[in-house]
Amino acid sequence: MSSSGHKTSAIPRPPDATRSRTRPIDRTSEGTLADFTRPIAREKQLVKGRAKRGIIALAAMVITASLVAALFVLPVKAWLRQADDIAGKDKELTALDQANAELADEVSRLQTPEGIEEAAREEIGYVQRGEIRLTMLPAPAAPITMPSGWPYDTVAQIVAVRTTQAATP
Repeated sequence: MSSSGHKTSAIPRPPDATRSRTRPIDRTSEGTLADFTRPIAREKQLVKGRAKRGIIALAAMVITASLVAALFVLPVKAWLRQADDIAGKDKELTALDQANAELADEVSRLQTPEGIEEAAREEIGYVQRGEIRLTMLPAPAAPITMPSGWPYDTVAQIVAVRTTQAATP
């Protein structure tokens, strides 16, 4: 039975538990602070042995490090990677904007009569009445290296003279 005279349970309480309940809590006395700071007796320890406690402490540190990495390190890495991706996409957007501006200029040029005529001449070879269309292909390049010897030396000199004459207007 408890000290108040009524019974709350059929299970008897240990003598230490009944004493601590009946004693008033005095936070200023050294006796109660000493109860919190004194080492736990070996028979009351949950994990017995230093090695087992060390393993548990190591596991707790690994779990804590994993949580820190998951909550802080990985999001910061992702944020920095996204910043690099955004910078790359901004460069790509600038290049596409420039290409769009060039195409818009070409479209506006082609909507004028002069632009239409120029495009027709370039694309389909359009000529107006009275004009004659002449198509000239570029002259094929003469071989530069010739074997040495009697007929080839003379031919190389002729080609060199004609090339310089064609280059001067």
